[in-house]
Amino acid sequence: MVSKTFRSDVPNILQEESVLGPQWVGIFEAPVEFGAAHFLTAMNNLIREPNINSTIILRTDILKENKYHPAASFVSELVHTKPDIQSEKGEVLLQHNLDDVAFRTVPVAMLFEMDTEVVRRIIPRNPFKDYIINQTCLVLRQASDVDDSLLVVYVPHVEREEDIPFYLPPVTAVGILFHQGSLSVHYLPFGHVDPAVVAAMRALEHGARAIRIAYNLMQTAMKHSKGVKNGYAKRVNHDLVVSKVAFQDRYIALKKKYSLHLVENWAESTDPRKHVFEDIAIAAFLVELWAKIYPEGKTSFEYRDLGCGNGILVYLLASEGYTGIGMDARARKSWRTFPENIQNCLKEQVIVPSVLVRPHPAVKELAPLVTDNGQVFQVPFQDPNTNVPAVAFYSSASLLNNSSVDVAEYPANTFIIGNHSDELTCWIPLLGYPFMVIPCCSHALSGARIRYPPRKLDTAQKAEQQKNGTNSSSAYAALVDHVEAVAKQVGWKVEREMLRIPSTRNAAIIGYEKDKHDVKSVYDVLAMEGGAMGWVENTMALMKKPPRGH
Repeated sequence: MVSKTFRSDVPNILQEESVLGPQWVGIFEAPVEFGAAHFLTAMNNLIREPNINSTIILRTDILKENKYHPAASFVSELVHTKPDIQSEKGEVLLQHNLDDVAFRTVPVAMLFEMDTEVVRRIIPRNPFKDYIINQTCLVLRQASDVDDSLLVVYVPHVEREEDIPFYLPPVTAVGILFHQGSLSVHYLPFGHVDPAVVAAMRALEHGARAIRIAYNLMQTAMKHSKGVKNGYAKRVNHDLVVSKVAFQDRYIALKKKYSLHLVENWAESTDPRKHVFEDIAIAAFLVELWAKIYPEGKTSFEYRDLGCGNGILVYLLASEGYTGIGMDARARKSWRTFPENIQNCLKEQVIVPSVLVRPHPAVKELAPLVTDNGQVFQVPFQDPNTNVPAVAFYSSASLLNNSSVDVAEYPANTFIIGNHSDELTCWIPLLGYPFMVIPCCSHALSGARIRYPPRKLDTAQKAEQQKNGTNSSSAYAALVDHVEAVAKQVGWKVEREMLRIPSTRNAAIIGYEKDKHDVKSVYDVLAMEGGAMGWVENTMALMKKPPRGH
């Protein structure tokens, strides 16, 4: 084989006629150490996850699929619909030939047998800039005594080169071939019946976009095939509670509406892109979750965002028409940048759960007029006038009447949000309202830092954790497990979702339905957790400290 070197591990094979036929152009080829089965598994995953090959692609929706060995077929409801992604700026959603959902074929000189054919819809991250298109994906097999040869072909449903989206190579089809211990990438050009067109593509220089894309396709196919051979298994399963399509379409719409304004008007010292895009993703997830659990609509419930930090999540939810309040121990600079109606939804308050200041139910039954438990709490602080250490005294009664204190007594139709809410993390499932908590830093119910031990699991629990991608013994995994266990003890039917957010601390614990069997009271859980002595003192002290990053 005559070749020039593009990279030491991927020789350039532009000089030879493609084994797929004279109409094809071979781009790269390299010997590999994995087998056909490894390649097939990896490519089946890449067909469903094209975002692995391109940062421009958000996802793919499988519209139709035919399997031939054994025979099976699938047709999605999405075949009859088009993406419903709205933009308030009047921008047009870019799309080509979405009504064309027929399987396409291409000429191939080698004798192959059809294994699988798929029509997928590629959704870019910004479909107001990059086109949504349909694409046929073919998996073809050629059996032999030594090893199967496999060919994966991508055929965009586009008739002209100028209509090919930027994230795809400008060709009629791409072929990725596993054959005789080598992997190679081949292009079928537009106008491939003309030998001059084929010759022109064969003469492309290394810097051409089509060549760069071919190289990336080659490298990704090799990397993932090697991973399959080495036993790599996907550790995290997303989209268990809310569908990926619903979440990502909502995310695109919210990002288009709000991200630029929020980033440009960022008032905090932290990275705006990290916080803005993370909270947009959380808002998109909540909107779709609420659509699932509150079918009566936005007016049938309200929310409380406890430990709301910079207030972006409240800004987004309020702007989308949801009623609620965000609370934090200290106001943030960003609050003042929001419209007045959003500022009215943000409260500088600390959370003292009512169970810590109200009388025990047994006492309440004997003395129904008693409204507090009579405790007095001592909170050390530095007197700002004299700079002398001092002590503030708070009674339960005074805390119940303090406008800077929220005792978490809300309307029955309230949903609680705990977005990286630190000390409040383990408390949120105990407040008695439907909730979603995203654990971050590990604290006990007293507010003190703690490291929870990994949970001991039986065989079934280990299998479940492996299925959900949470089989880790890390401190964060132990915290997430602990929050889930606390929620279950007070009767919540818990769901867990690994959110698609730019954070490694992305586990969401969700509870909105109760199980009536074997339910412990909040007082029982408090006792089992070692009590909450120190919570009031630690919480009231937060009002004397500067706000943290979030």
